Amino acid sequence: MYPTKTSLLIAILVMGVTSIVLEAIAPLWGYGIAKGLTTVLVLLLASSNKQISRLGARVLTALFFCLLGDIALIWEGAFLLGLGFFLIAHLLFIRAFRARFKMKFHWIAIAIATILAITTLYFIWPKVSGILQIAILSYVLVIGIMSSLSMSIALNRRSKIRLQLGLGGLLFMISDALLGINAFVSPIPFASILILTTYWGAITSLAIAAREF
Repeated sequence: MYPTKTSLLIAILVMGVTSIVLEAIAPLWGYGIAKGLTTVLVLLLASSNKQISRLGARVLTALFFCLLGDIALIWEGAFLLGLGFFLIAHLLFIRAFRARFKMKFHWIAIAIATILAITTLYFIWPKVSGILQIAILSYVLVIGIMSSLSMSIALNRRSKIRLQLGLGGLLFMISDALLGINAFVSPIPFASILILTTYWGAITSLAIAAREF
């Protein structure tokens, strides 16, 4: 018997809140387990239909690499590894969206993604050097394409499920912008809450789209 969409959404919410609390009061391993379990629940949501579509399967694969990135980013020394996992995830999202909807971009989506990308790089670029500059530039470019493509899908022909894709791409880019500024520029008040809620909002929206398309 497959778990219901509602039960999984409630479980994601409860585990996400637990993760945020544990980050402040628990050992690193406790927070890491809770954080990983939250993303595992998102994967279960994406695969909770009896028959998963080709788009759903591809999005599910991308979400698996998000899980690997989650685990890697628990340790500060594994930042580049985590970035690499998320880069692969965004390339897989792009592949999934392109296969189903083609590469049809909407100018509003391009404008939003470009503004977010330029703003993020403006703050972060002077604070990093060497391999980090190359890695961050590559990552911002790829997530910008993913985000603008997902938002374009929503804007080109509006429907509730397409809006889920668009919202997922937008929230993902906002979350990563906050993460980068908090890590390399200056601490953001309530950073963990802002970063994690926008991130889990992003992948949950993408999981819902994967489940229902």
